[in-house]
Amino acid sequence: MDERAFILVVDDQENIRDALTTLLGRGGFRVDTAHNAHTAIARARDSSPDLVLLDVVLDESTPSALSGLDVLRAIRTLPRFIPVIMLTSYTEWQVESLGQGAIAFCTKPWDANALLSQIRSTLNAVAQIRQDAIRVSTDAPQGDIMIQVADVEINMTQYRVTRQGIETDLTPIEFALLAFLARSPNREWTREQLLNKVWGYEWVGYERTVDRHIAAIRRKLRLERDELIETIHGHGYRLVI
Repeated sequence: MDERAFILVVDDQENIRDALTTLLGRGGFRVDTAHNAHTAIARARDSSPDLVLLDVVLDESTPSALSGLDVLRAIRTLPRFIPVIMLTSYTEWQVESLGQGAIAFCTKPWDANALLSQIRSTLNAVAQIRQDAIRVSTDAPQGDIMIQVADVEINMTQYRVTRQGIETDLTPIEFALLAFLARSPNREWTREQLLNKVWGYEWVGYERTVDRHIAAIRRKLRLERDELIETIHGHGYRLVI
C-alpha cells in the first residue's frame, strides 16, 4: 500500500498541471489532477485526497461555469476534512479564498520550496489534529470528540472551534496549535517545543512563527492578551484554565 500523501491538483491549464505534478512527484507525493470544477468535486468526493491545490479561476468559457471558489465550497461540505491551498495570480482573490475556508494561498508563479513547505506543514498540522482526536476518543466514545476550555469548545471530529456559541474559522495549523495547548492545560511549552510538536520535526522555520499563529488565534477568538493563552516571557506559552 502506497502511504505517500495524496494531493489533487485542480487547474484548467495543462502546462500548470504538468509542472505541479512533476514538482509534487519529486517532493514525494502521489498526485492526481482535474481540469475543471465538476471533475475536481467528483474526485475530491470519491478519492478523498489529503490536500487539494486549487486554482481560483477555472473554465471561463461559459457564464454558468463553476469557479475555484465554488469547488472550495463544495469540498468544505464533504464529511471528511480536506485542506485546500488556493492558486491565484490575482491578489484580490486571496482574501476571498481565505474567507471561504481555504487554509492558504499560493501566488502564481510559485516558489517551489515555499509551496512544498506550505504543503508539508499543513499535512503535519492535520495529522496532529487527527492524532489528538484519537487520544481523546476514549473520553467521548459516542458522537463528536470535544475539548472544552473555559467558553471555548474544540470539536476534534468536525475541526471546528466555537467561543460562546460563535464559530471561528481557524486554519489547520492554528487549530492544531490550540488543540495541542488545550490537551495540556496550565503546562508551559517553549516555542521550539511547539514547533516540534505541532509543525513536526522536519519543519524548518523560525520560533516567531509560533508568535504569529498565537496572535492569529487570539484575534479570531477575540481574546485579550494573556486571556486563556498566556505568554511566558522569554519562554513560550501555556493555556490557562
